[in-house]
Amino acid sequence: WCKCFREGRGRVENEPHDRWPRTSITEPNIDRADALIRENRHIAIKELGAMLSISVGSAEDIVKYHLHYRKVNARWVPHTLTDVNKMVRMQAASRLLQQFEDEGDAFLKSMVTTDETWVHYFIPESQQSSRDWRHTSSPKPKRARRSRSAGKLMATLFWDWQGVIHVDFLTDARTVNAAYYSNLLATDMKEKIRSKRKTGGKQVAFLQDNARPHTAKTTMETLRKLKLNLLAHPPLKFRFGPN
Repeated sequence: WCKCFREGRGRVENEPHDRWPRTSITEPNIDRADALIRENRHIAIKELGAMLSISVGSAEDIVKYHLHYRKVNARWVPHTLTDVNKMVRMQAASRLLQQFEDEGDAFLKSMVTTDETWVHYFIPESQQSSRDWRHTSSPKPKRARRSRSAGKLMATLFWDWQGVIHVDFLTDARTVNAAYYSNLLATDMKEKIRSKRKTGGKQVAFLQDNARPHTAKTTMETLRKLKLNLLAHPPLKFRFGPN
């Protein structure tokens, strides 16, 4: 380009030429590319070019500038349920709502629920919590970047309307199984439930999710021995899905 302008060229547009015209981007190729993408949304540009017998660049131009497709990442959606799951969820929610309407706050105060979570040995301070007040002339504070520790263990928590009533930690990075969970209910939680029953003066309503350790035969037998009012938990079904 520099040589051409030094020799007197004054236009930046391409001059007419007698080279072969670009024939890869045609209506049939555009229509076929659209059909292939609709058939397989995960198809790669390289695969598309090979199936259309055109270059990768031409395939990319067809997808981006003629069909106006763009690749988007999938994200977690709360749950995808079948019609039966939806019906069960509605029935469980209706029973809980009816029980609250009948008993009011006494029903909420009688509830005990549980869940499990991984706890890291070390969790660094967040950037938001490390902010402090300084004058504009003060030097900017420095903080080394640190990540969570690799070591972790499973914590099982039980809580009611007043807060956490019991926490149990599993060592050696083990996870919760039916034997552990059933034994935890029959030992550590038995006394806590008994004292809550004495304080509240009514049967304790117990809410847990539908994880396998919670619905195992040994767990259900333990819950019957403790004479807990087991509340129905709506089914959950997680998957990795599109926006």
